[in-house]
Amino acid sequence: MVKRTTNSEPLNWLIHHIQVASIEKQKPFIQGKLLDIGCGQKPYREIIGSSCTEYIGLENINSLHSLSHVDVIGDALKLPFHDKSFNTVVSFQVMEHIPEPQQFLDEVYRVLVPGGHAILTTPFLWGEHEIPYDFFRYTRYGLKYLVTKSGFEIVTIEPQSKFWSMIVLRFNYDLARFFKGPLRFIPYPIYLIDQIVAYILDLMPHNYTIDTVGFTTVIKKPTATMDH
Repeated sequence: MVKRTTNSEPLNWLIHHIQVASIEKQKPFIQGKLLDIGCGQKPYREIIGSSCTEYIGLENINSLHSLSHVDVIGDALKLPFHDKSFNTVVSFQVMEHIPEPQQFLDEVYRVLVPGGHAILTTPFLWGEHEIPYDFFRYTRYGLKYLVTKSGFEIVTIEPQSKFWSMIVLRFNYDLARFFKGPLRFIPYPIYLIDQIVAYILDLMPHNYTIDTVGFTTVIKKPTATMDH
């Protein structure tokens, strides 16, 4: 069964399926009061909202997304919340847009209660987007370095896809550049077929995940913590 959010399109439904499936796997780590940093239109609330007692979405005033679903306007580098305010923090496809990722992670650490979890999704092999506010791509080793430097324990850093999903999605985005306006429907059959093929090929039993679209990271604030 294909899983997707409301903002998926014919050329990229596979990346939405990948994201949703990856986030669903992390639901056991979600509880209590939750902060969604860079929430946008809250496309994942219906997936994880039932696992928490309160869902608060934060967005920057300069966001390219609509602010109609936002609860709090604020800066991810200076979160407008007291220390130890949340049991869970999530941030989906946001960290690449933050110019100071270490400061961001320090803030996530600060607002989490001891024993609380953060769930982050970040791109690796993906095109520039939301230009000019697109600063970084993250390997699993870069993520490990940054989160441990901020004091977190690593629960898991998982690749979200294998090679075929990555290459087909990049191909579709490139193809879409040549078909604008009324012509945009022409490659729709290609989008459908190649994403199905990529999905099937990536189900093959191999562990070669160097060419992933991105990573899902789950980290934990230690129960016994030292103040930063």
